[in-house]
Amino acid sequence: MRSPLTILLVALAPALAGCASHTTTQYLHPNVDLGAMKTVAVLPFENVTQEQTAGEKVQRIFITELLATGVFQVVEPGAVNKALRAERSDLAVSGLAPADLKRLGEALKVDGFFMGTVIDFNESHSGSTPAPEVTVQLRLVEAQSGVTVWNTSKTRSGASLSARMFGVGGDSLTQAAREVVREELHTLVK
Repeated sequence: MRSPLTILLVALAPALAGCASHTTTQYLHPNVDLGAMKTVAVLPFENVTQEQTAGEKVQRIFITELLATGVFQVVEPGAVNKALRAERSDLAVSGLAPADLKRLGEALKVDGFFMGTVIDFNESHSGSTPAPEVTVQLRLVEAQSGVTVWNTSKTRSGASLSARMFGVGGDSLTQAAREVVREELHTLVK
């Protein structure tokens, strides 16, 4: 016979698993035809965190998750970096003007650019349980016009309630970033 506490914990387990804090903000241009965007490039992600490699790490996660959707043809990152160097090696991606994006789009033969900014990327601990803090802003910009057609920002912070209660499990920083990116892409590609 099971104890009432065991039955209660089993019943509450699904609810306890996802209690980390999540915040999402999203924008979708009212006149956008996402079906017209077939080929895209992912520009290097900006990093405004203390973790020096956070932009590269989250960009790699993003490219993998974007490819997994099967919606877009994605230009290889090496070709994107080569085109950026040829275009304006002295300018950060955030400083690209619409005319720059148009030239870059023509050089890469893409319909749009995904851009990202990693705002938070760190991990604290609640006892021995990891408590990842991840905030990623993503946007899709039309190559010909330079207009932002989709923009989203998502934050995931803290350990799940079950990880805090039982001291086991909990997502790594990489798992939390993957979850954030997946959920953000789900707002664009359903």
